Amino acid sequence: MKERVLEVPNNVFLEEVRRQLKAGHTATFRVRGWSMRPFLEHARDKVLLVPTDRRPLKVGDVALVLDTTGRYVLHRVVALNPDGGCTLWGDGNVMGREQATAENVIGVAQGFYIGRKERYVDVDSRQWRWYSWLWMHTTPLRRWVLLGYRVMRKMRRPPFPPA
Repeated sequence: MKERVLEVPNNVFLEEVRRQLKAGHTATFRVRGWSMRPFLEHARDKVLLVPTDRRPLKVGDVALVLDTTGRYVLHRVVALNPDGGCTLWGDGNVMGREQATAENVIGVAQGFYIGRKERYVDVDSRQWRWYSWLWMHTTPLRRWVLLGYRVMRKMRRPPFPPA
């Protein structure tokens, strides 16, 4: 059976996610955008979010926030502020950080469904912890790793779309 896809504007959808998480539920949805490459791919991978009272926010976590500019972002926490807010940075971004207040931290990732087969990766797994540590401690190399990743992805695509 083919999966049905319903597209809803981000602000409408993510406000509903916020309400569900505040009510104590979890939320699972496909990621949109390329800012968490190379680990999360646009329209392919899914994130499982839990409320912050079930999983307190810490450095290295991936969190959904409404940043100080009014945009929803799902990025990695790189610093916690004394007031409970945080600084975030997308894995696929070379520059640019986002800020969020404590009230605008919507949820924290508990796991991800990766690839077409949707293999589940828990954030407490050794694989995820290793990946997170490595990515956060190799920021000077990030630009080159991302360039290599983009080149590899382009090489795997057929040169022309199928007829």
